[in-house]
Amino acid sequence: MVYITGDTHRDFSRLYKLEENNDDMLIVLGDAGINYFLNEEDIRYKEYLKKFKLKLFCIRGNHEERPENIKTYKEIEMFGGKVFVEEDYPNLIFAKDGEIYDIDGKSVLVIGGAYSVDKEYRLMYGHRWFKDEQLTKEEMNKILDKVKGKHFDIVLTHTCPYKYEPREVFMQGLDQSKVDKSMEHFLDEIEENISYDKWYCGHYHTEKQIDKLEFMFGRIKIFNKDEFVPKFNRNGYEIIRDYCKQDDVNKNGKVCCPKCNSTDIIIQKGDGESIYGIDEIAIICNNCKKVYGFSDVKYKPNCPKEL
Repeated sequence: MVYITGDTHRDFSRLYKLEENNDDMLIVLGDAGINYFLNEEDIRYKEYLKKFKLKLFCIRGNHEERPENIKTYKEIEMFGGKVFVEEDYPNLIFAKDGEIYDIDGKSVLVIGGAYSVDKEYRLMYGHRWFKDEQLTKEEMNKILDKVKGKHFDIVLTHTCPYKYEPREVFMQGLDQSKVDKSMEHFLDEIEENISYDKWYCGHYHTEKQIDKLEFMFGRIKIFNKDEFVPKFNRNGYEIIRDYCKQDDVNKNGKVCCPKCNSTDIIIQKGDGESIYGIDEIAIICNNCKKVYGFSDVKYKPNCPKEL
């Protein structure tokens, strides 16, 4: 099984909701956080990730060093294209920018990189910033020449084309006129010069779909399917997301299933950290054998939905 998710930023706790097999792979749409500190801290984290059965196929983000700049990475053939892998950590795979892969029987174009809007903050306080986080003009031209006029089943990028920017999640108080949009404008060119069936990206810490493009963050989907991997599916119950509002389960002074009115139910709580107010996110009905998610949970900005 191939899965896909958004930025992890060194937090791979979401892996625990997957039933792992050696043939499984999770695509990470950038900022995995695996090559951030470039010291023993990274090695310890790679040892931790090595214990998982599945492979990680990582798109390059803007909060990590390019794997080709790290001497322990070797460029090898995989999925019909070039990837970067370390001999000690063969399950941690980094895509090469501009490569075309055959993944799960689909032709997949991968383009990593983005501009860091927190660049000045990171430099001011001594945090890591990577000077070649974006593609060079030469790299952009080479990729455009390579893909122009072609069709791809899937496009995987870290940031998105400029025309699709989710401006509603932009950082408040940040002067957008000072943000380098060259990667986004380049992806506009890519989008205009190819045809494709589906486009996935991360970077913006939001989850939404526009046309054929989908932004991903904290949840996991089965690759190329509009099907989330359940987080609270421990009893094999089907999850129905955004089924009703929180008040819809209160009927005649009692809490019951919004579908069958059964009182054999459990209120599913959230993590309490990423939600404003009451952290009830779903109702589990033992009669229907379903989890009914609430559509009006008030998540804090840039936090992924739990259900």
